[in-house]
Amino acid sequence: MNNLSARSLTAAYILALCVVAVMSFASHWTLNGVLRAHEGAASVVNVSGRQRMFSQRISSLAAQYALGDLNVRADLVTAIDQFEAAHQRLRSGDDALKLPAPTSTRLFDIYFTGSPSLDELVRVYVADARTVAAMKPGDQGSQPALSRLFAAARSPLLTRLNEVVSAHQQTSERQLETLARIQIGSLGVVLITLLAEALGIFRPMVGRIVRYTRELVRMATTDPLTGGLNRRSFTERGLAELERARRYDRATSILMIDIDRFKSINDSYGHSGGDAVLKELVAHLHARIRPSDILGRIGGEEFAIVLAETDLAGAEIAAERIRQDVALLNVPLETASVRFTVSIGAAQFMRQATTLKPAMDRADRALYQAKAAGRNRVVVSAEPSVDGTQDLSPGCSDGLAVERRGTVASAP
Repeated sequence: MNNLSARSLTAAYILALCVVAVMSFASHWTLNGVLRAHEGAASVVNVSGRQRMFSQRISSLAAQYALGDLNVRADLVTAIDQFEAAHQRLRSGDDALKLPAPTSTRLFDIYFTGSPSLDELVRVYVADARTVAAMKPGDQGSQPALSRLFAAARSPLLTRLNEVVSAHQQTSERQLETLARIQIGSLGVVLITLLAEALGIFRPMVGRIVRYTRELVRMATTDPLTGGLNRRSFTERGLAELERARRYDRATSILMIDIDRFKSINDSYGHSGGDAVLKELVAHLHARIRPSDILGRIGGEEFAIVLAETDLAGAEIAAERIRQDVALLNVPLETASVRFTVSIGAAQFMRQATTLKPAMDRADRALYQAKAAGRNRVVVSAEPSVDGTQDLSPGCSDGLAVERRGTVASAP
């Protein structure tokens, strides 16, 4: 990940977090708005509904008082005061009771510009009710006020109060619908942002992390020049194969391979030529061995192959095939081409082996015997194993190593 892409991903991630934070705040604000609108609507409907009740109660108490029932006068005055106070709260709003002011056009018209307006009807109604309450029962001067009181309570005032309740309900419903749409929109933006963040930031970030992890594992386990396993990884995988072989009682062998006269290749063609030969050899070996076999670079120009489920006879056959094929290779360079050969030592692991070293040492000694015998040879180790047995190739006796060059066998 270069610096530019890292900065871009970081900026995109911070931007996405900011969008999510803003949308979360918007959702919180919307939810509070929904709750406030619901509480305000409930309060308005409740108070407006009580206004209708008060209007009917006032007219009823006024009638009783006009007929001579002096006991209802106090209730009449209280009802008038409550009706008037509630009207003032409804027309101006009251934060303590969560009553919103009539800000919508319809409510404003009902309260102030209608013909007649609710505010005017209430003022006249309250004045007539107080006139009746202020006079003595049977006083003829209260009759006009009483008549207007009854008339207003039957229709105009009650109709206007009903309109207020209906208008507040409709306003509240519209507010709730708007706030609900805002909330849904905010949630949609958050989900889209999270999806974009997942696809545009985390997906490529995880992909890069996976690729870099694989690259780090490859660099830690493989030889950077040839691509074969390095010595440490070769040892780990070889031990795992020995454990599997012990569990299932299977034969396992090892080949030690060294390029003949590699120094002269470097001297003649430079290190680039030597590197080309090493890479060509490993590519060739990878193409010839089985997926279950384990190839590693042990050092310089020396390589090792653990042959799974292969006894010494099978190892000898595999080694000879490799030797012959390598001798036919032609490595092209910029100004020339190189042909080379390899010497190979083979040995078989003892059945209960827990380490690679004993068999590798025997194969290595066989490899040096191949070098000493003239190179371009396969030598199979017949040294005694740790358990006292011998690794004998077919036709070999007396604990001697067996040399193979082409199809000719001889004891050095």
